[in-house]
Amino acid sequence: DRRQRQMCLRDRYQRRVHGDQQQYGYAKERFTGLIGETFDCSICYNVVRDPKECHGCGSMFCSSCIEDWLKKRKECPTRCDLSKTKIERISKALMRIYNDLDIKCQYESCGKVVKLCDLEEHEKKCQLPKCINFDVCQNISKPEYSNMRVCDLSCLLHKNIKNVFGDGEKELQQIKDFMKQYMGQPIPAIGGNLPSSNLARASISNGITEFKWDTNNIGTGIIVSQDKKHVFLKETLYMFRTVIGDLGFAQPGVYYWEIIADSQTENELKIGVTTRRDFNFNSAFCDYEHGFAYYGLGQLRHNSNASGPQYGKKFKKNGVLGVCLDMNKGTLSFALDNEYFGVAYSSESLKVGPIYPAISLLHCAGCTLRTGTAVPQYFTR
Repeated sequence: DRRQRQMCLRDRYQRRVHGDQQQYGYAKERFTGLIGETFDCSICYNVVRDPKECHGCGSMFCSSCIEDWLKKRKECPTRCDLSKTKIERISKALMRIYNDLDIKCQYESCGKVVKLCDLEEHEKKCQLPKCINFDVCQNISKPEYSNMRVCDLSCLLHKNIKNVFGDGEKELQQIKDFMKQYMGQPIPAIGGNLPSSNLARASISNGITEFKWDTNNIGTGIIVSQDKKHVFLKETLYMFRTVIGDLGFAQPGVYYWEIIADSQTENELKIGVTTRRDFNFNSAFCDYEHGFAYYGLGQLRHNSNASGPQYGKKFKKNGVLGVCLDMNKGTLSFALDNEYFGVAYSSESLKVGPIYPAISLLHCAGCTLRTGTAVPQYFTR
């Protein structure tokens, strides 16, 4: 009886799935290496999207499927009494396994296999116009260079060089290394004129740093204010989302900015810098070797999403966190409400630009960026 009931449900909901592919579960054939039915939705019989679980029977459902169901009924599809049990989001342990599933991009022209947690970000960019050097740089073309089909000045220069001398990944890497070293100096185009847009360079004048958050390099769901100083994330998922500065620090010097806590924050932020901007923004920037962060739990994070040494104090809903990057010495330091925590990181990587300010938000979190403030003396003693 139960099996017949489930088959009836599946037939009914699968007819509806075809009408709205984004609302219900993922088709099973899109997954590689998927074994068993652990993550099958008990209503649409696809792999669950935004999964929920009945604590009574252990059945899983897509959020949309079970929400539609509960609008008309007061019991779960297997007839669990919801006055005695609950239907809630799956545990964090199961969510980690779920996020690690391998799934194919929905676009036939792509077919790339990515982790399920990266799918939304991948498909958002998949059909956007790609840089002409995409196989090397993995970037989409930027609006300011759209008529030239490149992502930045180095790829534009490489495009012109290819027209004259032929192809080569090695040449592009050499160009990028050269531009990192001499960022800020005018580089002439070969066989064409460069656009007049700014280079990826933050300004520093008399110790005063100026930049904003970059709305083109940002995780899903992060809301940015009109002045691009305040950011906030509020979602049901527990995944870090990252946003970086719109301009990178390229020249030797001391750079300082402040992060003002948002009283509505429920989960601690990760705050610091990244030496790259070609990574998954639906993850914490400090999960990678190129990221250096202070975690609001009173810890450091670098090349890890799970552990780091104790550092400073906790920071979440209140206070002002000062961030100081000294590219002369290759150090990154922090202070909370003018209490200096000392040097957090010392690395040769922090001497070579461009280096981008970055923050990662989780579930319900936000902050306000303040720039244009002189470097406090305790950072430079």
